[in-house]
Amino acid sequence: MPYGWVGSILYVDLSTGRIDELDTMRYALKYLGGRGIAARIAWEILPPDVDAYDPRNPLIAMTGPLTGTLAPTSGRIVFCSVSPRVYPKPWYTHSTMGGFLGSELKYAGFDGFVVVGCSEEPVYLWIHDRDAELLSAKELWGLTVRQTVERLRKIHGPGVQVACIGPAGENLVRFAAVSHPPENASGHSGFGAVMGAKRLKAVAVKGCGGVKIADPERFVEACKYAMRMARTGTVDAMLKIEYRHPIPSSRPVCSQSCSVNCRIGRTFFDVPRRLDGEGVIKAHQVFCIGGVWTSSQKQGGYEGGGFRVPPITGWEPGEGGVELHMLCDDLGIDLWVLLVFQPWLVRCIELGVNELRGLKLKPRDAKWFQEFLRLIAYRKGVGDVLAEDLRRAVDSMRGELPKELIELAEVLEFAYGFPAHREGRIWDPEPLPFWLVSALMYATESRDPTICTHASFLQLAELYLDDRDLFLRKLRPVAARLWGSEKVFEPSLEDKIGLTIWCQHRHVMLDCLPLCDFTFPRLLKPFKSKTEWLEAEDVYGDLDIEAKLLSTCTGLESTTEHLEETAERIFNLERMILVEKFGRRRDIDEAVARHFQLPCKTDGTRIGLETFRRLLDEYYRSRGWDLRTGVPTKEKLEQLGLEECVQTP
Repeated sequence: MPYGWVGSILYVDLSTGRIDELDTMRYALKYLGGRGIAARIAWEILPPDVDAYDPRNPLIAMTGPLTGTLAPTSGRIVFCSVSPRVYPKPWYTHSTMGGFLGSELKYAGFDGFVVVGCSEEPVYLWIHDRDAELLSAKELWGLTVRQTVERLRKIHGPGVQVACIGPAGENLVRFAAVSHPPENASGHSGFGAVMGAKRLKAVAVKGCGGVKIADPERFVEACKYAMRMARTGTVDAMLKIEYRHPIPSSRPVCSQSCSVNCRIGRTFFDVPRRLDGEGVIKAHQVFCIGGVWTSSQKQGGYEGGGFRVPPITGWEPGEGGVELHMLCDDLGIDLWVLLVFQPWLVRCIELGVNELRGLKLKPRDAKWFQEFLRLIAYRKGVGDVLAEDLRRAVDSMRGELPKELIELAEVLEFAYGFPAHREGRIWDPEPLPFWLVSALMYATESRDPTICTHASFLQLAELYLDDRDLFLRKLRPVAARLWGSEKVFEPSLEDKIGLTIWCQHRHVMLDCLPLCDFTFPRLLKPFKSKTEWLEAEDVYGDLDIEAKLLSTCTGLESTTEHLEETAERIFNLERMILVEKFGRRRDIDEAVARHFQLPCKTDGTRIGLETFRRLLDEYYRSRGWDLRTGVPTKEKLEQLGLEECVQTP
């Protein structure tokens, strides 16, 4: 029996009803877990050019060696599949989820599951104590997310952990989530629609086992140290509030083994209902982008390059904000639906388009938005068009819309159909050099890459904006130590390639162990207050925490260098999946450059196409990829032990 991993991966064929097992250790030493093992399995079984709704498209969910242990923030799981959201043509990508499902899966004796095929009737997968079976979901089909969870807990007991889809997934909404109440989801990549196409309503898990640890005493010490280093949460937290302990009761814990006061979540209590019925909502959690729904303050917005993106306004908790957030969760829709559709619909009105195919537009009205969500989830009226996502919807309505609205949709979902995020234009303040690193990551990955690079780099922008000179003075020694140049954090185009690749490898590393990117890596020390930050001379944290946790957990001595090499192998394997099976080439990478020709809303900086191409050359050269095609070279693949991925002439 291995340490860390539990040794088996379920392989479920919905078309035949057959359930088999794969040996985790066939993959673990080379691909670690989570996103890495999923990529290896996808390389082996994913057919070329398969559509997201094709029964042959596998839905893969993988934990990592730290899942189910005391390692802080490790209660996570990674979903991988061909995403229906990817525009214009679906391809393979990934999406992480917090909560308690991953840990429970390991306690039940499995490191992950692979689902292929399509069931004739709705089913759910019931996993329990080294066993698994497919059961009828006829009585569950049509239920909301919370109704589904309640029904399954009545059947299997209150301790069962559930990931399921709501009506949006059943109706193949391209941005439908795989939901795991109370407030976790694999949302961005639309894998809820993949489950819907397979007629897989839910995965329910209950386990009574555990995770064996190679060196319990040293592992506990490593966990305690990691907790001390991570206690303040996000790297910019000390700018906003002094660290206090214990965590306030209004700050919910999103995942098992998380002891961090990251301040991106909140619980609302006794919220009066305003939109549906009477009474109160006793308690409801929101995390991360969910906070936009429960605030009427203007957020985001952009004007530049000939475009106007109106700001988002949510609704106060007692004026519909909590109810709408809960409804979006219950329907199983990605919460980013508000950030994409509301500004576009507001701009429609500003340009004189007051209705879409019979639907009068009132996107800032809570009652209207409630009905709007239902139209999308159930594909009623114009909701049937919008359920295809904004880019595809606009394609189908080109003859009905002004040119600016068509182009605005391209801005809002500029990267393969994923919403703009931390790219310095639409929502987040990311001045140069931050948006440049974001741009290079967007150009070379399969989806929005900034979703898992918060702590590694992008949230440092808050420190930069607070006091640029102080930030640069404190971070220059760190940059020189890690990347060999003090210019890495300077607001220029120079010396950013090494940092970009490091961010990508850290992203992969976190998705394989797995850990939370709002907390790790610990590039900086955990400052309890702004005063501590201002007074500190040496601000460098500890980037070896992940290796210490892995080594003491599994008994396999690991170093940070080894983990980074593993991450590089996985990143290149994912690239080859896109190259070999979906035709990814350099011209697709270059397509995102257009977005970054728009001026940054914070400092007005931008990049021209030829300069972007020059930086892409530099990136490819550092990666060992062919400069003309963007395909990893034979030499690079062989160096990484990926000989089977080498293309034949």
